Amino acid sequence: MKIFALLSFLFFFTNSEPNPTSDQILGRWMSAEKDLAVEVYKVNDHYAGKVVWFDCSKPGTPPMARHLDTENPNPKLRTRSWLGMNVMDDLRFNGTDEWNGGTVYDPNSGRTYRTVVRLASPKSLIVRGYWGIEFLGKNMRFNKVAN
Repeated sequence: MKIFALLSFLFFFTNSEPNPTSDQILGRWMSAEKDLAVEVYKVNDHYAGKVVWFDCSKPGTPPMARHLDTENPNPKLRTRSWLGMNVMDDLRFNGTDEWNGGTVYDPNSGRTYRTVVRLASPKSLIVRGYWGIEFLGKNMRFNKVAN
C-alpha cells in the first residue's frame, strides 16, 4: 500500500509543467526565419491559420497584394492572393500537447501536407508537415508575436 501511495504522489505532483490548453495556439506567429506571419484562429472545434504577412523584399518579387497562388493544382485557385490565404486547416487539440488531424498548404509548391502542431514553449511552436508518415516530415518553428 505504501508503494501505491508513493507512486500516486510521484505521478500527480512531479510534473510541474502544466499541459497546454487548446486555445494556446491562437494569435499571430512569426516564422523563425522572420519571413512569414500566420494568424491562428478557431473555427467551431478546430483551428486554422491564414497568412497575414510575408517578406517581399527580394528584387523582382511582387508586393504582397499581388502575390498569387500560381502553383495551386486547381486552376480556379491560381488567381487568389497569398495574403489572407488559409495555409493550415482542420487542426484539433488532442487534449494533451498537440494539435493534429489537419493539413498545411505550401503555396510555394502548391502541395498540401498532413500536419501536427506542438508547443515547444508558450511562445514557440513547431509545425510539422508530412506526407504519409510523420517521421518523413519537415518542421517549421514559429514564435508568438506580442499583441
